[in-house]
Amino acid sequence: MKTKFDINKSIFFFALLLIATYIPIFMKEEILDAFVREDRIYENLSPIYLFVASVMFAVAFYRSPVKLSLKDPAWLKRLSFLGFALLFLLATFEEISWGQRILNIETNDLIKGINVQQELNLHNLKFFQGEDALLPLDFDQLAAVFSLAFGFLIPTACWLIKPIRQFLETKFPILPWQYGFLILANYILQKALISFMERFPGFYLHPTMGVPQGVYETREHNYGLLLMISAIFYIALKLDITGNKQEA
Repeated sequence: MKTKFDINKSIFFFALLLIATYIPIFMKEEILDAFVREDRIYENLSPIYLFVASVMFAVAFYRSPVKLSLKDPAWLKRLSFLGFALLFLLATFEEISWGQRILNIETNDLIKGINVQQELNLHNLKFFQGEDALLPLDFDQLAAVFSLAFGFLIPTACWLIKPIRQFLETKFPILPWQYGFLILANYILQKALISFMERFPGFYLHPTMGVPQGVYETREHNYGLLLMISAIFYIALKLDITGNKQEA
């Protein structure tokens, strides 16, 4: 028996949750710091979201009945499950600087000289971040592009355009399009909030943290949250939790 999940009934709840995550932006300094500073609420939750997403795609890879054979094009989809499991796992370890703070590992002088945050991670290397970065987009912007493409653009295109869906659905995981609109809403909301706060600075109470930082940290937290939710519902709809295998 196939387990039923009603995505539409959950959209309203997660839309309210999305809005609620931005409320600390309007609160006093201590509250905003508690949510968006390093090693605080949003920073601690983000790697959990990424890890859960990684586990969900790993489960999809393990439970898929498709054999890895070049004769079957569906093998690309199973490999993509493995690819996204590894990608989200990598992002998880990058978020926690590969356990540096957890294990109290000191950053050596060489890393301090080439890492913007002076931590053991790749995404904050000066090659990628800071004024001397060689890439036109930093990793936060790349994460936003990935979230919008994987979570919104691809699912929406497949929902609206049948030939695209027919081409991709046997080769690539297509996340639920309903949550894609929440990912788009997150992008629009953070843009609107920054514009609003710059026009009406009296609503922003933090004396030292710039407006963009608090909003961007919340935005990145929300991308992780929504991608995790999308992955959970995708796997839940494709797998029978009572034991049946992955659909083709």
